[in-house]
Amino acid sequence: MKDADEEKDLVNNREEDEDESVSRPPSSTHKSRLAPAIIFVASVTIAIGVAVSFIGGDMTENKAWDHRHLKQQRERRLFSGPQKLSADMENPRVLNVHVVPHTHDDVGWLKTVEQYYYGLNNTIQGVCVKDILDTVVESLLEHETRTFTYVETKFFSMWWNEQTDAMKDTVRYLVANQQLSFTNGAWCMHDEAATHFMGMIDQTTLGHEFLKRELGVIPKVGWQLDPFGHSASQASLFTHKIGFDALFFGRIDYQDLRLRQLQKSCEGLWNASENLEDSTIFWGLSGSNNGMYGPPKGFCFDSHCHDPLLIQMNETALEAHILDFLDLIRIQADQTRGNHIMLTMGEDFQYQRGSYNFANLDKLIESINRFQAWDMIDVPELFYPRFDHVNIFFSSPEYYTKCKNDELQKQQEPKIGGTNYKVEYGIKTDDFFPYADREHGFWTGYFTSRASLKRHERVGSSFLLAARQIETMADVDGAPCDCDEMDAAIYELEDALGVIQHHDGVSGTAKQHVANDYSKRLQKGIDAAVSVTSAKLGRLVFGLNATIDNLTLCQKLNETICDVSQAGTLEPNSTTVSVIVYNALGQPRSTPILLPVSSAGLYSVRSGDDPNGTATIISSLQSLKSTATGAASFVLPLDTGVLPALGAKMYQVTFTGGSDSQSIDGEKSAISEQRILASESDSRKEDVEYSNGLVTAVFDGTTGELKSITASNFTLEASHEWGYYTSWDYNIDGKYESDKQNSGAYIFRPSSPDQKLITVKPKSANFQQTAGFMEVHIEYDEPWIQSTYRILPGQPHLEVEYTVGPIPVADGVGKEVVSRFWSPIKSSGTFYTDSNGREFMERRKNYRPSWDLDVYEPVAGNYYPVNAAIYVEDESKTSGFAIAVDRSQGGASLHDGSIELMVHRRTLADDSRGVGEPINETDGGVTPYPPFGNATRYGRGLVVRGKHRIMVGGKGGATLARSMMDSSFADPLVFVGSSKGMQGLSVQASSITGIGKDLPANVMLITRRRWTDATSSKSEKQFLIRLGHQYGLGEDDELSNPAAVDLVDCLPEYEITEVVELTLSGNQKIEDWEKSRLVWTASASLSSNGTSIDLKDTAVELQPMDIRTFQVAVKS
Repeated sequence: MKDADEEKDLVNNREEDEDESVSRPPSSTHKSRLAPAIIFVASVTIAIGVAVSFIGGDMTENKAWDHRHLKQQRERRLFSGPQKLSADMENPRVLNVHVVPHTHDDVGWLKTVEQYYYGLNNTIQGVCVKDILDTVVESLLEHETRTFTYVETKFFSMWWNEQTDAMKDTVRYLVANQQLSFTNGAWCMHDEAATHFMGMIDQTTLGHEFLKRELGVIPKVGWQLDPFGHSASQASLFTHKIGFDALFFGRIDYQDLRLRQLQKSCEGLWNASENLEDSTIFWGLSGSNNGMYGPPKGFCFDSHCHDPLLIQMNETALEAHILDFLDLIRIQADQTRGNHIMLTMGEDFQYQRGSYNFANLDKLIESINRFQAWDMIDVPELFYPRFDHVNIFFSSPEYYTKCKNDELQKQQEPKIGGTNYKVEYGIKTDDFFPYADREHGFWTGYFTSRASLKRHERVGSSFLLAARQIETMADVDGAPCDCDEMDAAIYELEDALGVIQHHDGVSGTAKQHVANDYSKRLQKGIDAAVSVTSAKLGRLVFGLNATIDNLTLCQKLNETICDVSQAGTLEPNSTTVSVIVYNALGQPRSTPILLPVSSAGLYSVRSGDDPNGTATIISSLQSLKSTATGAASFVLPLDTGVLPALGAKMYQVTFTGGSDSQSIDGEKSAISEQRILASESDSRKEDVEYSNGLVTAVFDGTTGELKSITASNFTLEASHEWGYYTSWDYNIDGKYESDKQNSGAYIFRPSSPDQKLITVKPKSANFQQTAGFMEVHIEYDEPWIQSTYRILPGQPHLEVEYTVGPIPVADGVGKEVVSRFWSPIKSSGTFYTDSNGREFMERRKNYRPSWDLDVYEPVAGNYYPVNAAIYVEDESKTSGFAIAVDRSQGGASLHDGSIELMVHRRTLADDSRGVGEPINETDGGVTPYPPFGNATRYGRGLVVRGKHRIMVGGKGGATLARSMMDSSFADPLVFVGSSKGMQGLSVQASSITGIGKDLPANVMLITRRRWTDATSSKSEKQFLIRLGHQYGLGEDDELSNPAAVDLVDCLPEYEITEVVELTLSGNQKIEDWEKSRLVWTASASLSSNGTSIDLKDTAVELQPMDIRTFQVAVKS
């Protein structure tokens, strides 16, 4: 994806000179601006000798610099044509130019996945991925020295599945011949700001699993060219732990880029983890270090470009153009260290006519070699004082990385004056957020864009975690094996989740119809997995012969919708609703739920295994107002007690009517009555205090505004407010501004750089309490904002549920809606945000660790991605305030002690970053795009509902945040079925668990799934187990210590026969990777984070923040 300025740069007038194109040596009278007409070897030797003598060395004594030797090399290359993977690793005065042909194929952006692949809807963008792969393969077969790099495995899998066996063998040959390489190799090129580590792991594994199974390929290099900022987790987990040796990307902040170009630091080392031992990787910029990922300016040879074509030039024009090219690569070489540079020759959806691109690349390489061999180019003069020769050849990111590592190991640059100059790189320890490409162009809006889609992705990812666990539980005796059906259904969900991780997917930066398609395919995947998961869960709970046909997952609890429970609570004593609550975490948890019901009154709740025993009578609560069609007016607060780890409990619920002495089946039950308080909506003046013994909150008795929170004998005065920033629109705000940058899908720009939040005042409050559930419903002066504070039984946090929308835009002004909390904590301008749900990153207002920041946007420029949690604390870590989120959002702390999170946004202008439309979502859809329509939105603006969980304490914020992060990701899953009458169904097991022993409190079972090792000949049943340590060093006195787990407890129903540790994506043994990995620092060790890689038994130790992956074979 290109920004507007780059698009303009690439559109140049093509020079079409039809004169004779001749490839011949220059005659004695031929005049070239590349070199004098007559060049004598002796004079060149003397000139070079004088130059070197001037700076203190005698070049003639070094054989590697012998001019005749270089000339022989040049001539050999001339007569053999373009080469591949042929770097000169001996001569430091040779500049090795690695030409890397590639395409960047967005897995959805302006068009849907299928539209991109098949070349449909070309009125939007005339590209076809199928044609790219077809013509690239043809072009590689024409010349075995050509190379090509492909990245997006989703598209390649679509193409692969259409090929004949013969073509598949041909592709395998190209891979074996090192012509076709797969870099990154994930299902897509995932985003790094709006993604959670669970989704990132799953989509990378999906791609790597495919490549290993079909091609035997194990990618070695990360390739994140287009994402809009780069996370620490991308370096530590998704490069190092995944088994990559390096990471390349295009986009970094324009101020950072400018400084790196001057300091020759456009490549370097990156150690982004304070916890993982030896996670240093090599990183580098693509796109000739220009902040993008395409070819040097003026040398785009694709059919969609308008640069001059080398194959159409006569000799004079060609020589001039080659000189321009050499000047560009000289500049690039001066921006990094060593004598290797990489040219990323390709951009979005290029090589649709592959022969077109490769013919010009062949001409480029051949011309440079020929002009050097015939002394038409004075390289020593052009590249003085560093290089005497340019060695240009087809290459790959993997080969380039290997050459950079070999060069580093030799620890020298070209000898000048007889002195060895070491190749040394700086080590980066922070990340590359936020990203700005101009003074007012901060890419921080997409942290929140399409908030509903972001939540949908998180729900799907969380459900995949549970579905895999349930799939791997041993079935009841006599149950038919439906493994293939379950695998197919779960794969449909894996595929959809893999697609939506794309950097224009969950980021919210695709066109509206593409966003709709992402959501549609994700919901289709969820529904498929729900079907098989519900059937399996029903057998485990009710037995093989159960007749509960409507058991299903309540997917719309956030909208107060559950069709089965609502239908079963219309009439008293007519239906029993069976509720199964599943906990996907490895620890027991107590998490109450709010079940949508149709009727106000009393409900009987029994434990599932005791249908005739004691019932608990609970009163319904009025639900938070919902605009969703079919939303229930009431919810039943259901205290689930303690849910087993990796397991479920079942409850039977019956609507009994309005009396607390309701007769059940004609007889009185022993009723354990609870004190029921009616809804309190009268006007108050005194403060209201709600407490569950773990957390206490005080609210204003009239407005419902939060006043303080107490937990663990620590009280923090805290307040909460809602407000919005108005979106900068050039047509409104730009009358006196030269910068036309709008706020849009990518960019967040308030109407003025230091705009104050426009706050919305509360209007009325409603207080409710029943069965240990306490709620404060607040309505505001703006009717499109509602919020509920909630204290739940057994929970140490305050929950804030909000409903925002439709955001009004009738005034012609876009709005960016923010929830802001205030506290008196003296945070000194510092706050912390998570990196993809893993390590916390320190953020400081108006500050960047890598350079001195020039501040142009003090609001937008201080927003960072929040994927799981954000917190502030005082310097002594004796007071902390943390918020856990239920989806990725943008967050900041613009004032000491404050935290603000952007929850929703609606803009009316495009921000000129390629998507071509504002972020203006409605519930009705969009009309067709031109020329068939005008892409008009219809319906109401989108309504978003979400939750924030708040914790305070007399300790550091990391401890508080960590305690909520896993549970916020994996909310309990509520499955509901119904049966006629009051007795309900017979139950085989009202409580189930898939784990032998509760995992330590600091460990997450990240993956438990069926697994097939494509390279294994063994017939044993296999599983993939991933375990993650969820705390960092120093975050908690106890939970930051190493944790021990026995894999037997993760698979208690099976007999383990073999355990093999793998890299994070599961595509290679970790011991094999350790032997072949490239080492970038002298202190690097060949051990896995300080633990043995030779697993002797099933006992595993996890170091802080580490994730370990195991292939476990069990007896069939």
